[in-house]
Amino acid sequence: MKKSVLKIKTSSIGVWLLLFSLMTVVASCSSDDNEEVPEETTDDDTTTEDDDAIDTNSYILVVDTRTDGVFLIDHDGNELFEWDLDGDELGDEAQLLDDGSLLLSLKSSNSSISFGGYGGKFRKINADQSIDWEVSYSSNDYRSHHDVDYLSNGNIIFLVWEEVSATEASEMGFSGNHAIYPEAIVEMNPLTGEIAWEWHSKDHFVQDYDSTADNYGVVVDNPNKIDVNYNSSQSDGDIMHANGITVDETNDLIYVTVNYYSEVWVIDHSTTTTEAASSSGGNYNLGGDLVYRFGNPEIYDNVGDVTLNRVHYPNLLDTNNMLVFSNNKYDGQSAVVEFELNLPYALVAGEDNEPSVVWEFTDTSLYSLTTSSAGRMSNGNTLIGEGTAGTIWEVNESGEVLWKYTNYSELWRTYPVEIGSPALTALGL
Repeated sequence: MKKSVLKIKTSSIGVWLLLFSLMTVVASCSSDDNEEVPEETTDDDTTTEDDDAIDTNSYILVVDTRTDGVFLIDHDGNELFEWDLDGDELGDEAQLLDDGSLLLSLKSSNSSISFGGYGGKFRKINADQSIDWEVSYSSNDYRSHHDVDYLSNGNIIFLVWEEVSATEASEMGFSGNHAIYPEAIVEMNPLTGEIAWEWHSKDHFVQDYDSTADNYGVVVDNPNKIDVNYNSSQSDGDIMHANGITVDETNDLIYVTVNYYSEVWVIDHSTTTTEAASSSGGNYNLGGDLVYRFGNPEIYDNVGDVTLNRVHYPNLLDTNNMLVFSNNKYDGQSAVVEFELNLPYALVAGEDNEPSVVWEFTDTSLYSLTTSSAGRMSNGNTLIGEGTAGTIWEVNESGEVLWKYTNYSELWRTYPVEIGSPALTALGL
């Protein structure tokens, strides 16, 4: 298959003006033009390593959900490494660990819960392609989905849909008349299957529909609670559809992108499981109530700018800033948004609790309503995986599109991997 690789050094906003200028210059004189225009590259193309150049010090981990493949590629599209999934289908996430092993979410076959992004089992593949362990979290009542994070203690932590019957949902003040599948988070020891910690969003609902229910209240006065009826019209019961989880072990916090709420939730992981089911305990003394939330203050009828519309991948950077892929920020156009996060967090009713947006990239041809990712590269560029388009972008801080690769049909995420890192060394690269 012919590779489609573009190396570009021009702002996506001014591309048409640039092309017009180039045509004018060519028509009026025969002198050389120093501006670069899009061109198909070959394996002989090279780039200089400076602030405006492609990050040639990184390879790219590609998670291809169309072919259920996980690859390492270079900027010429050469596949340097491919993992053997033994015929299993991806449940979306594939995470390269420092020892060269790969943590996978895979699809199980023992659950009727089958919303987009369902998984059900996890596998860790060693650098030599042998299987270290495999564990399931799936039944007709619950199923892991989308994302998983690997903790320094060897545990895994992941998202779960759990069924709440129509009767139980009604008792919680849900305004619909069907079962719902709200989010839960489970931390598990994958070697023993033991549950080390868990959190359930249903323990933190608020609603103003049924005044006889214990959780009756107004969300604007309870910004740390979750309005169970925000998306009650979702007839299949998948009312939240979280899709990304990132753990900040330094501050013992969990970040979750919640797609149908168009926001990021922050949860205190320092609690016990008992405290996580309550509204007290932990470093913030809020139990399992939301420590912080951002991106869509309209969710809890609060003031502040809406900066997200449909969301994927809460990517916490070393600077404590966060990159989030906003799938539909501009009504048919996606954006990557970088937030400046400031700890400790606080949510105050009636006050603007939103973090500052310090950087954003968008383009008229950037659009994926589902999946997608953004990662910061070793030279400061940003790598974007445009999910449903199957396109990989590299842009610099100024918003110039430096590189695009269009050889895939559908992506979960793409991750930059620095050359010389322990993971690549373990893989012999």
